Amino acid sequence: MIQKPFLYAHKSPGINRFFEILDMIIAGINKNVAVLGLVFGIVITAINVCVRYIAGFFPEIGSLTWAEEVARYCFLWSAFFGAAYGFRKGVHISVTMLIEKFPPPLAKACVLGTHILNSIFLGFMFYASVMVCYLNYEIGYMSEALHSVPLWVFLLCLPIAFFGATYRSIEKIYEVSWMDADKVVRNAEEEMIHDSVIKD
Repeated sequence: MIQKPFLYAHKSPGINRFFEILDMIIAGINKNVAVLGLVFGIVITAINVCVRYIAGFFPEIGSLTWAEEVARYCFLWSAFFGAAYGFRKGVHISVTMLIEKFPPPLAKACVLGTHILNSIFLGFMFYASVMVCYLNYEIGYMSEALHSVPLWVFLLCLPIAFFGATYRSIEKIYEVSWMDADKVVRNAEEEMIHDSVIKD
């Protein structure tokens, strides 16, 4: 009786289609923010270096006082959203040498346990990052360089990225749960090799 709702959801085309669309939306956000954050961070840093060099000859020009902080937050957004996207691609470092020696059911249990622990940790980090943003909002901290911008706006990358990573980790739990035990380790290895070569 307990398995029937899950079996229905697993085989329902409508539910599967919904999660496919959700998957594409989250993946698109994670990937694009990671790329744009890196690009903007590099461009802002390069412009600031050029401006400082020119300011050595023309001191009245000065430098972009906001550039260093904004570039730092751009790299921060890029790193966290890139890490969240990495959960989807399965490219985070993992060592499968030990579980390869286990019987398939035990190997599956180990992989499943790893994803469960990941989900618990990432869920806690999502909660903690929400609290960090809320505390900064309550206290009213402002950006050091952009005085009119609240600090919590820059820190929004933390709860958003951790939410995406938590969703991905829970998604892995679902995938491994329905996978045959003798395919779990091989699938993890093939996924890592494939996604380290194939770029989308």
